[in-house]
Amino acid sequence: MRVPRNRQKAFLASQPKRSRKQPFPITLSTWRRILSRNTDEFCRNTTIHGLKYINNSKLRNSDRFFFGIALLVVLSLAVYLIQDAFDKWNTNPVIVGIDPELTSIANEPFPAVTICNLNQALTERVEHFTNDSVEFAMLQLLCRRKVDVDLVKSNDSRWEEFILNISQPCKSMIIQCRFGADDYECARLFHPIVTDEGLCCVFNMLHPRFMYRKRVPYSHRNISLPEGFHAVNWHAELGYRKRGFQPDGDNPLYPRRAQGTGESLGLSLTLDVQADAYYCSSSSSVGFKIALHSPNESPNVRETGVLLAPGMETKLRIDPSKILTEKHLRNVDRRSRRCLFHNELKLRWFAHYTQRNCVAECLSGWLIRHCGCVTFYMPRLNANDTICPLHKRECVELIRFRTIIAMESCLDECLPSCFDLTFTAIAYSTRISHDGFRETSSHGGWNFTDSYVERSVAVVNMYFKDPTFRANKQTEFIGFSDFLSGVGGLMGLFLGFSFLSIAECVYFALIRPCRTCSEIRQLNQPRVHQMNLKKMATPGNIRYISAANWFQAELAHQQPNNRQHFNPA
Repeated sequence: MRVPRNRQKAFLASQPKRSRKQPFPITLSTWRRILSRNTDEFCRNTTIHGLKYINNSKLRNSDRFFFGIALLVVLSLAVYLIQDAFDKWNTNPVIVGIDPELTSIANEPFPAVTICNLNQALTERVEHFTNDSVEFAMLQLLCRRKVDVDLVKSNDSRWEEFILNISQPCKSMIIQCRFGADDYECARLFHPIVTDEGLCCVFNMLHPRFMYRKRVPYSHRNISLPEGFHAVNWHAELGYRKRGFQPDGDNPLYPRRAQGTGESLGLSLTLDVQADAYYCSSSSSVGFKIALHSPNESPNVRETGVLLAPGMETKLRIDPSKILTEKHLRNVDRRSRRCLFHNELKLRWFAHYTQRNCVAECLSGWLIRHCGCVTFYMPRLNANDTICPLHKRECVELIRFRTIIAMESCLDECLPSCFDLTFTAIAYSTRISHDGFRETSSHGGWNFTDSYVERSVAVVNMYFKDPTFRANKQTEFIGFSDFLSGVGGLMGLFLGFSFLSIAECVYFALIRPCRTCSEIRQLNQPRVHQMNLKKMATPGNIRYISAANWFQAELAHQQPNNRQHFNPA
């Protein structure tokens, strides 16, 4: 007999909604059968080599074992080579090569030139010092002589003012200046600066308002440039920034650019050492020290300066060297690329980051921590930093010259600049011709004797040899695309693996099993309802039909000319 439709509706309405929508449970054995079937089909159809032989039940077990061992060996070798490629990509991401484009010296500044007289004091300015005065003790330190601190009555010392008062001024040290075929007043072109060699004179260094972040050193205050010069904030990474005026024309930029090649367009100087006024020398000779450095870098004359002898004409051929770095290397860790961009580390005293500036600040920090003070030529990191008194000399010398840990720590913290410009000089010297110098001195208004020229006068000419030079460029040694290509080549060579293989794994391991489970639930849902309807029927001789036949019977019942009924058993 057929179950009346009204009884079906009443039974379904009486069932709780949760029980009607409850999904058909999938047992663990069902999951195993699904995964086994998908794994078998994956091994037969995948592009990965060897799996179809291992999964083939028609082969002997020994053959399948052979292919299994071969797969493990090949997989191990591929993993080893991929690990090696990853180590190269992770630990050596940068390689230094030659920039394919030539760099013109017209786009770069002329090097900053720092000149120091080896004489630390003029005799006429220090001969009145008594042996027990602070000034005398300070003078002995400048002359690198032993000092008896117990004899000093006071420790009040103002080093920069003291050095400026006893040293030879720039206007008497540099008596003739010629740059780019133009003559200049030396006192306006060179400015005093206190360094580890005492009082020096510097040309083409950044203006103090761009060079320092905090207080300007005493020797750099009230600096005036030659008329028409416009100071700009030059940096090796950023270059010159145009300010709306024609550069190097009627309004030349400062730091000055290179004007051309050869001695005629370089920097020519005539120097007067005043050997007769020598009190003491910072070395064992009489003459000058000269250092070439980047305009945004503090000079290191004592350690890297080149000697200029009086009575000699010296030619310094400038050899520029520049480091460039690709911009996208900013994404690489700084410890891996081993360099810093200009805005990645801000210094406390200097406004521009260079390794030399950073090391100077780092050593100042070591002196402050261990000695409680800094030397007169080192950066003042804090507003209340004091100059080391005379009795702290041993502590200062210990940190500066005998503590390798301090220097190693500073070099580890102060990485090289990713964009850097350096200069080296090749020196050639010969004796000054008296006749030629007399003709030159007549135009300069000097009246030097031949003996005075031999003892005190030096001539130096600095110039570029070539109009262009090759810069070094840091690029990616192994980029991400190169690393991916290498890994893909190894996986394809050893296993036949590709990105499409990943899609196959996802499909057979995740998408297809989930879809199979969903289909099983949908097919078994009508059976649940049929079993509930069976419970409603009279427990007589009833023939039970499947869910599909039941639905066909229902459709036939709705057609008036073709009705079918359930037949009793």
